[in-house]
Amino acid sequence: MSPHEAIDRDFDAHLERIRDFLRIPSVSAHDGDLRSTADAVCELIEFAGGTAAPREPGEKRPTVIGVIDGPGPTVLRYGMYDVQPPGAQWTVAPFAAELIDGRIIARGAANSKGALAASILAFASAPSPCRQVFVCEGEEELGSPRLQTFCDAHRDELAADFALDVDLQEQPGSVFAGVLGLYEIELAAGGGPDVHSSRVHEVPAPAIDLARAVVAIKEAVPAANVTWMVAGTPEDVSRTVVAGTARAGIDLRFAQEDGQLDRVRAAVPAGVRFELKGTYPPALADPDAPPARALAEALRRHGTEPRVQPRAPWWAPYHVFGDIPFASGGPGGGGGAHGPDEWAEVEGLRALMHVIHDALAALCLGGLDAPRQSQVARPDAARR
Repeated sequence: MSPHEAIDRDFDAHLERIRDFLRIPSVSAHDGDLRSTADAVCELIEFAGGTAAPREPGEKRPTVIGVIDGPGPTVLRYGMYDVQPPGAQWTVAPFAAELIDGRIIARGAANSKGALAASILAFASAPSPCRQVFVCEGEEELGSPRLQTFCDAHRDELAADFALDVDLQEQPGSVFAGVLGLYEIELAAGGGPDVHSSRVHEVPAPAIDLARAVVAIKEAVPAANVTWMVAGTPEDVSRTVVAGTARAGIDLRFAQEDGQLDRVRAAVPAGVRFELKGTYPPALADPDAPPARALAEALRRHGTEPRVQPRAPWWAPYHVFGDIPFASGGPGGGGGAHGPDEWAEVEGLRALMHVIHDALAALCLGGLDAPRQSQVARPDAARR
């Protein structure tokens, strides 16, 4: 039996394990305790014949290192097991992992617990074509604040020839050899009490000052994005007041240090305070290196035309790979990340399992198995 036949044979059971994993509410924000999710990651790796353990005793969101043995080369596999808070506007329970019209609806289905589980479980059905080392964290949605230090401390265990991160993509076949960096900025105006709005002509208006700052920033740096704005007490909209305080969050994505941050600072008018809350480094690898070519070849063999791009528009902590050649990407079949009713197509998860097997096989000096395209062809784009 070929690896692809074995994956298809076991897929229904794998799907239930993926749904069980998605049912764990692994929200890292608000000081979330994700130790049970870290243990679940270890169980997935062990079910696939590997070994794994959380490496940070006492941490609420411990980083996991796991190994699935196989011949050389060694491929470092990054994964995240935390998710964003569900937020509002869901039409189903966000951690029920319901199956609706061929999709799993759940927080983390697309970003990225569904892909992590599927990409591990593929090797419960078929032996790994190469040695895999996993580093899986529970703080990506917090900006991976401890991951670089952790990887530096465990560099010998994480030594690898290549690195890969596979995921479901809203644009099928996307392959990225890097990511943009990200600045997180907070603006604040005012600081006094709210006052009756009949005094609007005689008191400062922090909300207006903040709005002018946002417009000035957007004009100076069009790439700046406003993520949130708060003034007064939004929970009580019946209060007719001049808000005494106003705050806003801005994110700014960048490929390299190019002066954008300085232009944002310069655009902030007097009376509005600027604070840089976080800097998340960009990363770039060679798009013609073996990881990107292997992932592209595997996608093509399973019915999805690859779209190789230098950098993804989103951020992930790929800077921790150092000089290891890396790539990320995958087949289609997921969407709604960070929003309501996040989803992953069941057939997209199946395709991802086939693709990760063959991408690793391609890195092992071309050991690709013949694909079964009738089973794993890219879902019709009209269904997304």
